[in-house]
Amino acid sequence: MWFAVFSILFYLASVLMILPLLHSADKTQRPKKIPFFLTALSAIILHAVSLYPSLHALAQAHTFTLVEIGSLMSVSIAALAVLAMLMVNSIWFLLPIVFAFSILNLILAVLMPSHIIRLLNQDSVMLFHIGLSIFTYAVCFIATLYAIQIAWIDRSLKAKKTVFSPVMPSLMTVERHFSRLFAIGEILLTLTLISGIYHSLGSLTAESLHKAVFSFLAWIVFGIALFGHWKLGWRGKRMIIYAISGIILLTIAYFGSRLI
Repeated sequence: MWFAVFSILFYLASVLMILPLLHSADKTQRPKKIPFFLTALSAIILHAVSLYPSLHALAQAHTFTLVEIGSLMSVSIAALAVLAMLMVNSIWFLLPIVFAFSILNLILAVLMPSHIIRLLNQDSVMLFHIGLSIFTYAVCFIATLYAIQIAWIDRSLKAKKTVFSPVMPSLMTVERHFSRLFAIGEILLTLTLISGIYHSLGSLTAESLHKAVFSFLAWIVFGIALFGHWKLGWRGKRMIIYAISGIILLTIAYFGSRLI
């Protein structure tokens, strides 16, 4: 529990280090990457350590809970986003959202009694598929945040009223990173579907069918969005609709099947 509490505190400290930069119009102000990276890294490490009992149970008894799945996904998203921060400057705006998602999952993990959460049973064959699914969801989630960021920057530029922070990337930069990340997410989702089909061949259940159908629908939606963005020049609200629709379908596939 204390690892989760301290992780929440470090996540909050990371958010507080970013927010003044997002609201500042001072062109000379630049983010201090090293202190922020160390703070965010501490939050992620503590988050991962708090999940150790869950990972141990998964390895030994092949059991885990709905909230633990959410925490695994949130720490994966946070780790991916922080690593991306070291390589690109277009993700600063998204980090508070990513960290807020992690904080929410940690709060649920700490406060929600374990006896009201349904346990899931999986065999060892599923471990690779689960890991791939979590990583795929993390990539698609961040790509969706990029789509929202594109629409916000585009709208702000058209309004000509917003004074941009020096950490705010250009629209073309965000669009370029979004396209690459979205394409990677679609490839990973394709691999996830293939591995899921391979596993389901031996034992087709209502849960696996639910996951397959909604994951396939998300794959179609993301594919349409990619085609429209690259070939038809789709941007703004239309891309947000497709991206959010896709991540909702993927969320229903990953989490909804745990509730049926």
